[in-house]
Amino acid sequence: MDTNLTAIAAKAIGQMMIMVIIGIGGYKLGLIGDKERDALTKFLLNLICPMLILNSYMQGYDPEKTRGLFLSLAMGVLIHVIGILLGMIVIKKENNPDWQVERMAIVYGNVGFMGMPLMSAMFGIDAIFYLSAINLVYVFLIWTHGVLLMTGSMDRSNLKKVFISPNMICMAIGILIYALRIPVPQFIASPIASISNCVTPLAMLISGAIIASSNFAEALKHKRLYLVTVMRLFAVPVLSAVCLRVLHIPYMVALITFTAAACPMGSMVTMFAIEHKKNPGYASGIFTVTTVLSLITIPALIALYGMF
Repeated sequence: MDTNLTAIAAKAIGQMMIMVIIGIGGYKLGLIGDKERDALTKFLLNLICPMLILNSYMQGYDPEKTRGLFLSLAMGVLIHVIGILLGMIVIKKENNPDWQVERMAIVYGNVGFMGMPLMSAMFGIDAIFYLSAINLVYVFLIWTHGVLLMTGSMDRSNLKKVFISPNMICMAIGILIYALRIPVPQFIASPIASISNCVTPLAMLISGAIIASSNFAEALKHKRLYLVTVMRLFAVPVLSAVCLRVLHIPYMVALITFTAAACPMGSMVTMFAIEHKKNPGYASGIFTVTTVLSLITIPALIALYGMF
């Protein structure tokens, strides 16, 4: 077993858990209200995460990393296809009014909100370089397959949201900088790097506020939540790990892909449930439970992954 990898994961998760607890305390003390939490979430997803992605591309060109980037894109497709197929097999439509929420919960992990802070804390900026490709797949699929799943139809406005999102714009700019080897002046690169360093503490404080504002005990009463949680936190990453081993994917790309597959349900699923009136309370419960449990399951799965 790669004990060093396990120690890195445990240390990163431990530090993140402390930040989550501080976020819970901040909400309970009234320092972070619902409006502040929602505003900070929007700020994180539309500014901090895009800056983190952009920062990951401001490095010297490396052919090996470029190959890893394209491979990460393919692996991003793989783990989402695994989730889609698993959801279709396990979650049936008959006598289940929440089947859309449950299938989306299995497919779409919190790659941006949870994956980026974790990868940044564990492996630094190089991990974000690869993870950005997986996030590209996530954004494209959630605004195409996700919308189709929730509504049964899709129009051009949804595709437009893929390409005008801050993450996609910053990734496009970053790729141009990286591929064309455009030098970025230090007085520009330094502020971007400083802003991107805020991603982990801010994401965990928000997670704490979300957990504190949710009815965790009520969520646990929903029997089907346990099936969805097992699929999201165990079945998807385990099946992904098997595929990664069979395909002999390079270690760093495989590890980042595996960790992305192990992330809890994405917050976007809850937002979709609210927008399309698909039991948002249940979706919020899945998000809360999987987020809390992922603080334990992710380092445990990484430890097991290192054993094989």
